[in-house]
Amino acid sequence: MKNLNFILFVIPFLFYSCSSKIYPEDYEPIRVFLKTQKDIDKNKMYILKYKESNTQTLRIFNRGEGEKHIIFPNQIDFTSKIFNELHWKKLYAQYSNEKTEKYWREEDFRDFKILDRKRNQLFDEYHLFHLPKLENVIILSEPIWYYNKRYILFYFSIDNMYNSSKPSLVVIMKKVKKKWIVVQEIGDYACSGCY
Repeated sequence: MKNLNFILFVIPFLFYSCSSKIYPEDYEPIRVFLKTQKDIDKNKMYILKYKESNTQTLRIFNRGEGEKHIIFPNQIDFTSKIFNELHWKKLYAQYSNEKTEKYWREEDFRDFKILDRKRNQLFDEYHLFHLPKLENVIILSEPIWYYNKRYILFYFSIDNMYNSSKPSLVVIMKKVKKKWIVVQEIGDYACSGCY
């Protein structure tokens, strides 16, 4: 009977402890980044509940789809200075096969409200009727560690009701003297007007 009680106690604990690769403290860089953005008003903007796929983060960071990093001759190379082929392959292998949808919770961003909609449902009739004053929605991916946990990368975008959205970005941050700083913001090469 003691063994049964032990098993009933330990198994749920193991499932809970192994169920997530990301911990709330890993969200701290995103919270810091959001505070630095002057055009973000936490009283007027929501964060979309459904996390953007990390494949978007990988695509923008790599400047192209897939594992290979291709630089075409006679073109300017906009690859990040922290891009490293060996570390890129590890990053791609770890995060490229993402299949399940992931969600933000209220406790992840206490200063913001979470909008329980999918990205393709934003600004549809339901949205316009129930949230008529909501014009901008923040889209974020889960942060991913890069280069032996020296850097953290995540996708950031603001979708706008009037289709004047800011370009999608991959934000690269690192911790310096116990503070998170932005190392680089990489615009989405696939959109017009991106930087």
